Amino acid sequence: MFRKLIKLLSQKAAITVLSFFVQITLIVVGVLYAAAQIWWVWLVFEFVSFLICLYIVSRDINPAYKLSWCVLILLAPAFGWLVYLFIGRQHTPRRVRKRLQRASDVSQVLLNMTNGTLLSERGVANPTGTTCADLVLNSGSYPVYGGTTTTYYPLGDEFFPAMLADIKAAKKFILMEYFIYEHGQVWSEIEAALIERAAAGVEVKVMYDDVGSMFTLPKKGIKRLRAGGVEVLPFNKITLSFDMRLNSRSHRKITVIDGEIAYTGGNNIADEYANKVERFGHWKDTHMRFVGDAVLSFTIMFLSFWSIISKKGMLDYHSYLTATKKTEAVGFVQPLSSGPSGRDEHLIQSAFINMISTAKRYVYITTPYLILDNEIQTALVGAALAGVDVRIIIPKKPDKKIVYQTTKSFVPVLVKAGVKVYKYSPGFIHAKMMIVDDERAFIGTCNMDYRSFYLHFEDGAILYNVDTIADMKTDYMNTLEVSEQMTAEQVNDVLPTTRLARSVLRLIAPMM
Repeated sequence: MFRKLIKLLSQKAAITVLSFFVQITLIVVGVLYAAAQIWWVWLVFEFVSFLICLYIVSRDINPAYKLSWCVLILLAPAFGWLVYLFIGRQHTPRRVRKRLQRASDVSQVLLNMTNGTLLSERGVANPTGTTCADLVLNSGSYPVYGGTTTTYYPLGDEFFPAMLADIKAAKKFILMEYFIYEHGQVWSEIEAALIERAAAGVEVKVMYDDVGSMFTLPKKGIKRLRAGGVEVLPFNKITLSFDMRLNSRSHRKITVIDGEIAYTGGNNIADEYANKVERFGHWKDTHMRFVGDAVLSFTIMFLSFWSIISKKGMLDYHSYLTATKKTEAVGFVQPLSSGPSGRDEHLIQSAFINMISTAKRYVYITTPYLILDNEIQTALVGAALAGVDVRIIIPKKPDKKIVYQTTKSFVPVLVKAGVKVYKYSPGFIHAKMMIVDDERAFIGTCNMDYRSFYLHFEDGAILYNVDTIADMKTDYMNTLEVSEQMTAEQVNDVLPTTRLARSVLRLIAPMM
């Protein structure tokens, strides 16, 4: 027992968490001691809190995010500003900011070159005719591609075997970026395939988020990959310092194989996503496979992040941007990424608002978290009031109870406006999708919450008149059949204490 405890405490995750609480404890004790000894210390804290609130208000960030933190800081001037400094700042260290900007500049040049090639071939930047495509192109430089076939996977159970087969067939390179890699059957099979391909001379790069995989990817697993010839790097590495960097995480899920095949969607690399273990009932997530020109953007997305965290500096991008596999496909695909900094800041949120606001017949959404800012809520309510059939599926069995109660606090105003909200009865739905009018769809990593819209890096793809949209809609309707609609009576029939608690949760929702 003692040995197990020592082993646990020696792990990076345990050391990091312990360091965090030690720092907090020392600061709190120091604050209380100083306040007890010197009467004017509280006045200093009040003044500091006021200055920090002025700083927050002056920033170009979401107003609700500003309000939440200012209320907390002013209510608890001794400690509120400490909490903000630890977990609230949308802060990226200067060194990392420079690298992000440099990578953003390079990726923008490459995306523009790609779009320039497309323009020379077809003579029009946006062949979809939609304002959403123009928005994403003009704001983030992400091109619209034809010649890309797509395959939709309604469950992780189907996605993982397909991706594993493609990994085993790789000939040149494999690029993988996921928020979570968790030791288990799924990862063991993928890990073995990656090491086997590396031994065969295939270049393999694996990127993981240092917070997302902190408790799930053992150090010995990383050593095993590196010993097998796989390059492994953490994104935004956590350090034992006052700056915990809990924001600006990479929540993206990208796999690129040989520059010809790409995957993205909601699945992380863990057994529950394939329903090999049960945590919150049946786990439903979705993913998509891309073959063709659109793979270029996914490749650039990955390489731009790899370049900023690699000590080797910028890569030779062009050696990875090889000729894509030409395919005959209907419709167009527009991969995109967003994050708390750079040219594509909040881009996916802007695309969501455009898709919702321009819908004529229906908007179908799946999301595990429904913590809305005013812009998205206004778009959803406005669409419903205009007669658009707006439906949202959320989980019935939550993975985070407080977050789930916050999600429920947003449901009454939506239902009142005519939005139909459903709970996925078999368990937990982790899919992040939107389908509009049989013509447009989004699939990717972005939740309908503040963290995805404002604090994390996300990715996905918008589909325009692609055949696969029909598959997504069929799966959505099948999912509705096993989901329970939340009626106005149900969402409003709550105890006064519950209503009060949800009001408080609404206030602090941007912090979640």
